[in-house]
Amino acid sequence: MSSSGVISKKLKFKGDKTKKKKRSHNHSGGGGGDGDELAALAAADPRGWVFPEHPMEINGPAFILLPSEPLTCLAWDPTRQRVYAAPVDIPQAPEGMNDLSEAEILQTIEPSDVNHVWVISRLSGSEDVISLRTSTGTFLTASPSGTLSATTPSRGPLEAFIPQPSSSSSGSSSVFPGWSIQTQHNSKYLSTSAPSGTSVGKLKAELRIDVDQPGEHELIRIKCQREFVYKAKLALQEGKDGNASSSKKRLLSGGPAEGSIEDELKRNRESQTWGGGRTIVSEKDRRELKKARKEGKLGEAMLDRRAALKSDRYAK
Repeated sequence: MSSSGVISKKLKFKGDKTKKKKRSHNHSGGGGGDGDELAALAAADPRGWVFPEHPMEINGPAFILLPSEPLTCLAWDPTRQRVYAAPVDIPQAPEGMNDLSEAEILQTIEPSDVNHVWVISRLSGSEDVISLRTSTGTFLTASPSGTLSATTPSRGPLEAFIPQPSSSSSGSSSVFPGWSIQTQHNSKYLSTSAPSGTSVGKLKAELRIDVDQPGEHELIRIKCQREFVYKAKLALQEGKDGNASSSKKRLLSGGPAEGSIEDELKRNRESQTWGGGRTIVSEKDRRELKKARKEGKLGEAMLDRRAALKSDRYAK
């Protein structure tokens, strides 16, 4: 026997199947394109906040940052029934480190109040037009006089807005997409200016929506939750490629990813609940369920699993 050969000390038995090594598709050299970006979005926290890069990605819960000094966000005060620019909590750098830059602040900042979040939705047939709903269920309204309110329980022409990409961003924060919000009924833009008159000292910024052309004071930044941006990216990619995998279609239709904990909970809740809707999920047999799904025997495996839990006498 050659002295250079290496003998494996792992025990092998007749009939054992050799395990194939998983091949990684991530290449360290060069950009991976849209596939790597989608994989990174899917692997991260779905409730995290990211900057959408396409108008169709602006959807779901949104955090709208205004161009003011200090930094503020578009907010709704349900007690006083007013829309205003609310100060945001600036994240602090860890002890012993330098202060965060403007870009790092924008990257890490998140809403700290439910009234700082607006739920963005679209009507069928008018995908380029959005509406902004408050935490109390009312919609942001732009009056013809240029004032903002949010007391309308339904949406109409005054509650329709069009997000447009802005090219006036500058400085270190220009790496993040900038937007301007335009009304649909009179083509005016949302603007942020320093308070004047009796408002000085009470408000951080004054909001109007009566500007004809977007500029520096009309530049806003929008952060949306990662799961909604991911779904929009998949939908855009599906329209570009003309097809999508089954897991992508499940995600686009609002269902959980196939094989995930949420998928098993959903199947368990629909087909295997008992005792007032009680569900039991174990980690022990997840591998067997995945194998049964590939072999087309998922229903039988789920019945065997339910019988093994011994919580239903009629399962056997």
